[in-house]
Amino acid sequence: MTQIAPKTVQGTARTRTQTGLAAGTRVMTLDGQIAVEFLQPGDRIITRQGVRPLRGIHMVEREGVEAVTIKASALGHDRPEEDITMAADQPLLLRDWRAQALYGADQAIIPAKRLADGEYIAAKTTANLRTFALVFDTPQVIYAEGCELPMETTVEMVD
Repeated sequence: MTQIAPKTVQGTARTRTQTGLAAGTRVMTLDGQIAVEFLQPGDRIITRQGVRPLRGIHMVEREGVEAVTIKASALGHDRPEEDITMAADQPLLLRDWRAQALYGADQAIIPAKRLADGEYIAAKTTANLRTFALVFDTPQVIYAEGCELPMETTVEMVD
């Protein structure tokens, strides 16, 4: 696992990574949509909580793992805007009838693989998957390809 550590962090940083986005996934920033692999620490990411600075990025190369591809507009108009691939356990924030149907709530955080239907949302084993997890000071919900995706990866300072 490779971590791109921000220059502003002092001391030793420990991270915990839950999941990630496949290369090519566009993330909403103050500079527009930028592919996740081109983001840098310090970039200003638009989140549900407002604009937050990106503290770091974890890149993981995996072989023979399950990935989920969500076809464009499978979750609603322009959600996602383009086909999007992510790790099978990547959570999505749903705020529509799916949350109500699956969990009896107005909104729910659901692993991508839980939504697989084999046609519009397909889970498959990939030979090679490179994923990126974004690191913030606190857990955030980002916008990627029009979807709301929780990023649980945070930086912990260790003395």
